[in-house]
Amino acid sequence: MLATRRTILGGAAMLAGAATAPATAARAVAESETSGRPLRILVLGGTRYLGPAVVTAAAARGHEITLFNRGVTQPWLFPGVEKLKGDRYPDIGVGLAPLGQREWDVAIDLSGQYPRVVEASASRLADRVGHYVYVSSISAYRSFATPDVDESAPLRALRREYVESPDLVEGDWPTYGARKALSEAAVARHFPGRHTILRPGPICGGANNDGSGAYWAERLYRGGTVLVPGDGSDRVQLIDVGDTGDFTVLAAERRLPGAYNLVGPAEPIDARAYLAACARAVGREAELVFAGDFPDGINSMPMIPPYRHVPGHATMRNQRALAAGLRLRPIEETIRDNWIDHRLRRGKVYDYAAAGIGVTAAREAEMIAALR
Repeated sequence: MLATRRTILGGAAMLAGAATAPATAARAVAESETSGRPLRILVLGGTRYLGPAVVTAAAARGHEITLFNRGVTQPWLFPGVEKLKGDRYPDIGVGLAPLGQREWDVAIDLSGQYPRVVEASASRLADRVGHYVYVSSISAYRSFATPDVDESAPLRALRREYVESPDLVEGDWPTYGARKALSEAAVARHFPGRHTILRPGPICGGANNDGSGAYWAERLYRGGTVLVPGDGSDRVQLIDVGDTGDFTVLAAERRLPGAYNLVGPAEPIDARAYLAACARAVGREAELVFAGDFPDGINSMPMIPPYRHVPGHATMRNQRALAAGLRLRPIEETIRDNWIDHRLRRGKVYDYAAAGIGVTAAREAEMIAALR
């Protein structure tokens, strides 16, 4: 029997509209450390991917939350929270105008993927927010040529024509990492000494809107002989959406300085151990056939592509975040939640290959026969 899905909406009943206070943002932040009063938190985004986990964690800790977004994605979430409807692009619709002259203790930026968007928000909020938490990505790092990348590693850069182009729109994935790095720089310029940069790896778990994290659990559940890239020794890293949300709120509460890699599990695991955890999570066993490097033309395999050509991938250092309070749940729980949520959202039959993930059943059987 499947375990009951852990929901990230359980804290919705505790949500209330954000309040204003006469103290300035900076003074209010200082007071919150000694008085323990709830923080006034502005969340940019908040209704998809990592957002619901952050809002739920903040509500569970009694903070006063204001959401600012377009009101397009899952607008029914969090009916008790204050919502400001606008656009991160200042030149689209009402833009950032609904923010008005309001002040908040902390801003948590979950939706800034483009430097000019983050620049606009950070510059507008610099005198009205005490601390800025920006959720970046490990993709911001320049290179994974060596293992054990920590927060001091160099970041990516964009050619000037891309930086200044107004045509950077959603979908230009090749520039994602560099855009995140430039967005980090914008935050640092406007909030010197008053910002936190979070760089999560693959985020999995319940309600994260990403089916790739459920791929191997679903494949093992179907049974049969399973084709796996590599030889089983490749490292695997991921982080639970709930653990990421909890640490994001912790970073806001403590005004953690600098950057933090957010990856798990707590102890390093390889592909064999990860697949064993998947099998335990779904209650199935399967025969594994390790294929080495996949030939050209095969779609990507989430979590465990053969990383021997990029030895730094899935070896990110997370010691700084762990020392600052990051807590990581057992990986089986993350896998199970992601798998159950995936099935609830997408149904029991999902064509991964059509979505560009993994291989078709026919191609898998063909490759296994060739290997044997």
